Amino acid sequence: MSPSPSLILLVGSLLVILALLACLLWIGGLLIPLLFHGAPLMPSQKKRVATMMRLAQFSDTDHVVDMGSGDGMLLFAALTAGAGTAEGYEIYPALTAFSRWRAKRKGLDGRVRIHQQSYWNADLSKTDVVLLYQLQDSMARLEQKLRRELPEGARVVSNTFTFPTWKPVAVDGQVSLYKK
Repeated sequence: MSPSPSLILLVGSLLVILALLACLLWIGGLLIPLLFHGAPLMPSQKKRVATMMRLAQFSDTDHVVDMGSGDGMLLFAALTAGAGTAEGYEIYPALTAFSRWRAKRKGLDGRVRIHQQSYWNADLSKTDVVLLYQLQDSMARLEQKLRRELPEGARVVSNTFTFPTWKPVAVDGQVSLYKK
């Protein structure tokens, strides 16, 4: 007995709708951040994440901020590497929801907060470490914000992209460490 034409049409329609939703989520993940002067989702390579965590030299009192936290990978790595608390800023709703779900699943939801908002509005006055993986086009404006708002002694760890005038205190491959 073969399936009825209406069942085939229903299943086909659902598959098309799911494919369209997946495309919208993917396109949104690329375009929304660019419209708000950020970077599209670009997960850091595991080797570079390890280098970032090593250069940051976290302590259990450090408050870490990931500016453009995506799926939360850097936040969770920082907490695992010894940071006390972490905060992420992500404007894309699907990624914000996904990273909150991941934090809860990992049992880290009490130590991490993920905001669905632009990092340009983030208060960095109590931040010890900033983690970055942004586009070069954003780095000049980010440099101004970080120098203006971070407390003395704060550290910034950037994957791949560098600030135009702020000189790093350490560089390991494509990862740079800055201190205020």
